[in-house]
Amino acid sequence: MPPARRRRRTAAEADGEAVPSSAADLLALAATLVPAAAAADAPLRDPPHLKHLVHSLPDSHPALLSLPGALAPPLSDGGAPRAAAVLLHLLLTHPSHPPRWGDLLPPLARLHDRLAQLATDDPPLAALAVACFELAWRAAAPGREAVVAQTLPYLFAEALSCGSATARPVLRRLLALRDALALLDYDDDDSISDFKMLLLRCFVSPLFLKAEEGRKLLSLVLGVSEGLAREGLELIRAQVGMPGVKRAALVAYGEVVFRAWKDGGWVRGEVGEAFLQGMLEGAVHARSKELAKAARKLLSAFVEQRMVAGVEKLIFQLAEPVLFRSLQVANSNVRHNSLHLLLDLFPLEDPDVTKDVNDPLLEKQYFLLDKLLMDDCPEIRTVAIEGLCRILNQFWEIIPSLTISKFLSKIVDDMSKDSCTEVRVSTINGLIYLLDNPQSHEILKVLLPRLSDMVSDPALSVRSSAVDLLLAIRDLRSFQFNKVVGLSTLLSSLSNDHPRVAQKITKLLIPSYFPTKLPLKEACARCIALIKRSPTAGARFCEFALSEGSPPRSLVELIKVSITLALAPTGMNSEQTDGLVIASANLIKSLSEERSSLASLREFFANAKLKLLFKTEISEGARSALLSMSPVVSPDDLSALHDECMNVVMNAAGVSTQQGCQEVVLAAHKLVFSSGWSDEMFEALTNILQSKASCFAEIYDIEPPICPVATSKRKKGKSLKKTPAKSGHDIGNGSSSEDFDIVAGASWQINDILKDEEKRVAFLQSSYSDVAFSSLKVICQVYIEQCLQFDSLNVTPLLAYLSFATHSALQDVDQTDISTPESTTINHSLDHLLNCFDKLLNESVTGSTNSSKLKQNKKSARQKHHHGVPEGNALRGTVNVYMLGTSILKFIVDTTTIKLISDNKVGCLNFALSFTKYASSAIKMHPEQSSSFKGNVLKDILMLIRSSFTYAAKLLHLVLANSIESQSPPEEAFFLANNLLDLVSSVESAAGSKFALSLVSVVKQWLPVVIMGLGCRWLIGPQAEGNNMCDFGGSCLPLWVVALAKNELLDDEKPREDDQSEQAIEDSQSSRKLAEMMVILLKKGSPKILDSVAGVFLSTLKLALQRAEYTIVLGLTRFVCVRLLGSDSLASEKLHLSHDSLRENFFQIDKHVSDDLVDSEESRQQLESAKALIRSILSDV
Repeated sequence: MPPARRRRRTAAEADGEAVPSSAADLLALAATLVPAAAAADAPLRDPPHLKHLVHSLPDSHPALLSLPGALAPPLSDGGAPRAAAVLLHLLLTHPSHPPRWGDLLPPLARLHDRLAQLATDDPPLAALAVACFELAWRAAAPGREAVVAQTLPYLFAEALSCGSATARPVLRRLLALRDALALLDYDDDDSISDFKMLLLRCFVSPLFLKAEEGRKLLSLVLGVSEGLAREGLELIRAQVGMPGVKRAALVAYGEVVFRAWKDGGWVRGEVGEAFLQGMLEGAVHARSKELAKAARKLLSAFVEQRMVAGVEKLIFQLAEPVLFRSLQVANSNVRHNSLHLLLDLFPLEDPDVTKDVNDPLLEKQYFLLDKLLMDDCPEIRTVAIEGLCRILNQFWEIIPSLTISKFLSKIVDDMSKDSCTEVRVSTINGLIYLLDNPQSHEILKVLLPRLSDMVSDPALSVRSSAVDLLLAIRDLRSFQFNKVVGLSTLLSSLSNDHPRVAQKITKLLIPSYFPTKLPLKEACARCIALIKRSPTAGARFCEFALSEGSPPRSLVELIKVSITLALAPTGMNSEQTDGLVIASANLIKSLSEERSSLASLREFFANAKLKLLFKTEISEGARSALLSMSPVVSPDDLSALHDECMNVVMNAAGVSTQQGCQEVVLAAHKLVFSSGWSDEMFEALTNILQSKASCFAEIYDIEPPICPVATSKRKKGKSLKKTPAKSGHDIGNGSSSEDFDIVAGASWQINDILKDEEKRVAFLQSSYSDVAFSSLKVICQVYIEQCLQFDSLNVTPLLAYLSFATHSALQDVDQTDISTPESTTINHSLDHLLNCFDKLLNESVTGSTNSSKLKQNKKSARQKHHHGVPEGNALRGTVNVYMLGTSILKFIVDTTTIKLISDNKVGCLNFALSFTKYASSAIKMHPEQSSSFKGNVLKDILMLIRSSFTYAAKLLHLVLANSIESQSPPEEAFFLANNLLDLVSSVESAAGSKFALSLVSVVKQWLPVVIMGLGCRWLIGPQAEGNNMCDFGGSCLPLWVVALAKNELLDDEKPREDDQSEQAIEDSQSSRKLAEMMVILLKKGSPKILDSVAGVFLSTLKLALQRAEYTIVLGLTRFVCVRLLGSDSLASEKLHLSHDSLRENFFQIDKHVSDDLVDSEESRQQLESAKALIRSILSDV
């Protein structure tokens, strides 16, 4: 008898533990090991002890056999669902025994039915349950369909609610369940509506769009039902149409739609085709470029996959009926969108027909592209050029050679000369792109030299792109860039062009003129040869050499070679020496941060090489370069340059007009301040101004400047000494024009010092500021009072004086009380200037001079002082007055704006009045005196008049804005408004309508302010001024009013056969434009403003009637009654002031007619016509 087989012990028995004998015992044990729902929010995991126990039991163990049946009650009716779910999960994941799905599916179904409730009450348990359902689905368990209805919504909701870091694993789980999507009934709205909304939310979720798994899921969703496909595509359409949609989202939507179409679901049918047709039509007819671009980006998913079967046919069927027609419509926006689409779809062919059928279709596309190259819209031409070059690059082989030649010839010959800058830029960019195709090089070798002029194009962007083209050519072996653009042209651009262009040219030339592959000596020789050939270009080349990759060590050697040659300039001219010096300075500036290079340079310059360079014959630009590089190469020995700097400061007569001299002076100033010599510079400049001011004071018998006083702050031996005035006879020995140049040079330097805060503070706190200010005051008085005597006047001293006064006032405010910003300094300065200018204007009107006040020897000295400064050019004297007056007006406006002056607004208005009145009268006198009035002098005068009008209007605005209700604005505001409008009529009569229209463009900006000035006496303050506000005294009526009245009568006349009326209308275009703008503003604005300005016109009409100017009376009446008030009697009744003035004028006119005060029948008819016009407005007269 064989021995009985021994039963193998379980792991639990081996460990001495009690093995549960039934399923109930297992549930009880699990209930003790699994944490309760309220005790933990952490993920629900299998307890290790329980897992070890269950997985160690044999498959035939009674507890395991009965466990599935025991799990059903707690999973459905409550009890211990957590313990039951954990045991169920352990059974599903048993390592050695496959699940018995027939037993396990009922408890899984019961747990599935509770999933929605568990997701709210016990999320960890719900997550474990879903894991069980996924195990059943992946194992293809029989009846697995019963556990997906709740699982899918749970996972989709989980994917939408989790963060970006954890979304991807959830999306992978969903993708594993993709086949389950088709099992649901999407037509049952009662049960599926919530899940459908959940699915539609996924289409706008960035998490789904970013992840590939998410995009695959979306494409699957579009294929599960027709309703979902329609709603999903409609949602995509809405997202594409939203402003600001991101490009990545559009690419993702395109991929989703293409996958859905490729899978052959609903998108492949009528639903998808309707969506794609709508997208294509949106890409063509979209109102905004952004929307059209978004639609094209979505369609690009199909265009990029046109090799997939059926895609090209789909594209052709969608685009062909719409595209060709849209390329030829009148709407430029549609043509622009259609062109973009054609470029994306090219070549548009029918894949189901032969080549013979497709060839005419391609020819049609070539024809339309050629036509769009010459489109009226510049933006379309721009897109057509770049798009055509892209087509040529990609499809060179299939395009006929004749077509290629035709396209490229038109682009190079015609489009490169287009009037639009963007078109010219696109021409170059397109050709750069085309160079990537080697097959294009042969024909481009012939065509590109025709573009050589584009390096000198007026537009910076074109010039920059042209050099980019040369850089692209340089990298091609088959091209030589110097055969496209000559070296002389490149060097000229390098010398004079914008730094952006110059740097690119440097990059282009570096391999030729400073190559790193050659020995350093030869590389330096090439660069020196470039500098000798074109010194300015060579200097700019060195400016950018370091930034374009040249090694610092090589550049240091180049500096040494250049300086050595500059110190021994044998065989070189002065320009070449300058080029070497400036090139070295540019290199030193670029190397200023390279410590190793600086050490070598400082050692090289240690032997007083800078002083030797200053002794060579170099230009102002080279001297400026030397001064700027001195602190870098010789920081410890700057005292050797003291005399050079002071020499620059004291001999800068032409600095105000010469750019090169200004650069030297600025470099000297910088070195002076960094070296601590600022007091010496202040002393030198003050000495110059005080000396010349004393001379002027003696000649013109005015108060001299204050005497210089040394302060304790000065170093020993540096006190400022008074410079005695020269006698009148001494002045006659020299050229006074040189004196004025010296004054201008010193004033320019003072003005520049005041612009920099650090320098300004040092100067204003020095002991020289008061002397300099007093000297400038005297000089400005002479400049203003004698400006009519000079052929050319430099206003730099006046600008320096005004700047000085402003900054001194600001310093006074900082040192006193900020609540009272008015400054005594600035008020005194302004009063002094206004008195001087008033004296000038009075003398210009009366013709008197102050010569009677001078002694005979003073008069003789003054005459000698004007030697070399011609007096006879009255026109240039007028320009001088305009320059000075405009500068003072600007000063008044600036200081009033920052509230440095506020009490003298009447004085400021009186100055503006006098100046604008002089400007109107002076410009009318000169055409009779000077035939040169129509030249550049006229342009200068008109430019100054435009500026002065702007500043005067600003002043008027400031005065009106600061007026208060209890006090009316000063009457000068009204007269200033009239004078400003008179300027238009004066310029029109003197210079013609063309120049006057340029002034009208300035007037337009300030016309509301001027209109407020006209009616200010009725609009602001007490309304008790009556009609006296328009009392012009004994002067004539305003010129602009007279012109307005005459234009009205001219418009009312019947057309005549002669050309006189047409010429009159042509000559009065600016006055008509001004009247038209006034009418538009008055009718749009407040009725109160219209009422007040109409009252101004009617009170002026009354004055014209008193002076028997009946033509003006009729013209003004017609303007007010027809243009301003119109025939609307109700509207005119609301304008009380105008109504009363019209009534009063009617009776005055009637009195003139009835009392026989009119001396002619024509005048009587004019007054009767005026009465009739008033009756059309007032029905009770």
